Amino acid sequence: MRQFLGLMLMAVVLVSGCKSSQNAGDGTRRVGNRKVSYIIQEVKKREEHAPRTLSFKASTEVKTAEKNTSFKTSVRMVRDSVIWMSITAYSYEVARIIATPDSLKYVSRTEKKYYVGDYSFINQKLGVKFGFEDLQSLLLARSFGLDKPETVTKRNTRKNYVLSTLKQQQIERIQRGKEVEIEDGVEVLYTNWINPENFQVEKVSLLDVNTQNNASIQYLTFENISGFDILSAFNMHIIAKGDVEIHSELSRFHVNETLKFPFKISSKYAQIK
Repeated sequence: MRQFLGLMLMAVVLVSGCKSSQNAGDGTRRVGNRKVSYIIQEVKKREEHAPRTLSFKASTEVKTAEKNTSFKTSVRMVRDSVIWMSITAYSYEVARIIATPDSLKYVSRTEKKYYVGDYSFINQKLGVKFGFEDLQSLLLARSFGLDKPETVTKRNTRKNYVLSTLKQQQIERIQRGKEVEIEDGVEVLYTNWINPENFQVEKVSLLDVNTQNNASIQYLTFENISGFDILSAFNMHIIAKGDVEIHSELSRFHVNETLKFPFKISSKYAQIK
């Protein structure tokens, strides 16, 4: 049950509306010969237009080899500051989470246990390294790993610019299970599939260099809320400690409102170490 709650935590964190939703892949595309620096510049420019605060409800399904599970989540966040989540199943709150750039707090109502510490809790459970910035990027349907344009390589498909922190030959060798020589300190390799028409990221993959565990996220649909394009559905596939498929439908969005983040740990709960 503890391992499943770890997976459930990850699913919730990845949850990232007017009622006109847009498919990420709509329209006829023209993929031009843009430079990497220009593409990243346009992606970052788009990502800067985001709400200061965001809250929503999420309905999530998690499929593993052992079972299928569904649950609901309330999510509240302040950009670059805090992400708060309350997870319910069968109308009962089973867990509450509050994440900041430096720490993670987690309460399991079902196990009567709690965790206070860094993000090693998520990393250990899933085998995929994730921090606050990664979680926030998912909530806001942002790019991953594009902070150093000089290390990014590009290839084109028929529908997307594909930006990666590795060369294509290196990626192909890794996919075949062969050794690849990479820079010291590189732990996670990122690949972003980008719409050439509006520079929205449509898909992201993350590969842990050391363990070969990986995750892929596909941003499916968006809704325009108060002038912001907000993610309204996504799929995620994790291959690490087992094979996990996640699908979330997001709704009841509120942007730039005052939010509260209630979080209390009962003195009767045992600490997870």
